[in-house]
Amino acid sequence: MTCRPATATAIGRLHLAIREHSGMDDDQIREAGQHGADAGWPGFTYIVDCVAFYEANRDDIWQLAQDMADDVGEANVPALVAGFNRADMADTADGFANLLAWFSLEEVGRSLDR
Repeated sequence: MTCRPATATAIGRLHLAIREHSGMDDDQIREAGQHGADAGWPGFTYIVDCVAFYEANRDDIWQLAQDMADDVGEANVPALVAGFNRADMADTADGFANLLAWFSLEEVGRSLDR
C-alpha cells in the first residue's frame, strides 16, 4: 500500500490509540500485524472492546481503510471488508466495527515493520 500523507497521519494516531487502548508495546502490536488480530490481543479480544476502539477512532480507521480500498481496486470500504478472512462477522454493525478495529491493529502492526 502506498503511504499517502493522510494515511501516514492516520496510522500514527491509530498507533498511539492502540497503545493507549490495549496497553500493548510495539513488539506486541507488530506481532498482531504478523499473526492476525483475531488471535486475541489485549483490548482487541472481545467485540465490545473492538467496537469501543472503532467508535473512538472511526475517522482514522476509515481513512486507512478507504486508502487501502483505493490502492487494491475495491469500490469502497465495505467491498474491502468483504474480502477479509472473517468477513462472515460483517453481518452486524458490531461485527463490521470489530473487523475494522482488527484491520487497524494489523495495519499499524505491519507499519512498524516498514
